[in-house]
Amino acid sequence: MRRNHRVSRIYWLRIKIFFIILFTISFFSLVYWFIFLSPYFQIREIIIKGFNQSFSKRIELILKQNNQHFTPFLIYEIFPQYLENNKSYATFFSSDLESFLLKQYPKIEKIDIRPDIRKATLAVNIQQRTIDFLWCIKDDGCYYMDKNGVIFEKALETQGSFIKQIVFVKDEEKLLGDNVISQNKLEKIDKIFILTEDKESPISIDFLEIKEENFSSIKIVVNEGFYILYRLTDDFSEVLKIVTEIKKQKLQDDFSNLEYIDCRYLPKVYLQTQ
Repeated sequence: MRRNHRVSRIYWLRIKIFFIILFTISFFSLVYWFIFLSPYFQIREIIIKGFNQSFSKRIELILKQNNQHFTPFLIYEIFPQYLENNKSYATFFSSDLESFLLKQYPKIEKIDIRPDIRKATLAVNIQQRTIDFLWCIKDDGCYYMDKNGVIFEKALETQGSFIKQIVFVKDEEKLLGDNVISQNKLEKIDKIFILTEDKESPISIDFLEIKEENFSSIKIVVNEGFYILYRLTDDFSEVLKIVTEIKKQKLQDDFSNLEYIDCRYLPKVYLQTQ
């Protein structure tokens, strides 16, 4: 009698364990279905703002590729009715899509992605980089550069361009998306362009030439036919005053025959005529 009671307890315990396992498998299968296969947790529309709408196709492809990590093709072979449900929100939340796009597309400066599960949409707001400078490298052509010092696109023909041009003489390969100059130094360089664009300026800039990686010394090639050697740590407005005085007093007759003005050792100034 005692033995039969023990067998009965083991029997019911096994049934209980079976149903617990069955319930657990069913529960997780339902959760898996809801997240990855059901139509209730899928991205149906990708809305692009600030960029070409066709960019949504690229994002869609990335989401589908990420989805394959969770739903292998065998799942769709078994359940072909869910073949179109391949852009689950879970694949978006599990991946750093913003960082990936910023790395792959240097032309994008900022990107903000907002999912809306209720509307089944993914809103992508993009801010593109603007062309502020031309960064030219010896034997490697020119690149468009933004205000942060990031090169993001190979430049077109630059002859006759009105973009502020910086020529880096050292032959050094750079990749799109690289930050080639700090924002602080770039602001100082931009100030040089701004000051010479004033109608009272005695010179107008053709381009800047840089040889040293620390940008300590800059060669300013001007349209008047000479160049100025200048240290970036100095106040360029003082240099313009010196050039103005040279033009008015010392070289009124042969200002155009000047070869260079060396202002790297202010207050001392060195001149060289052709």
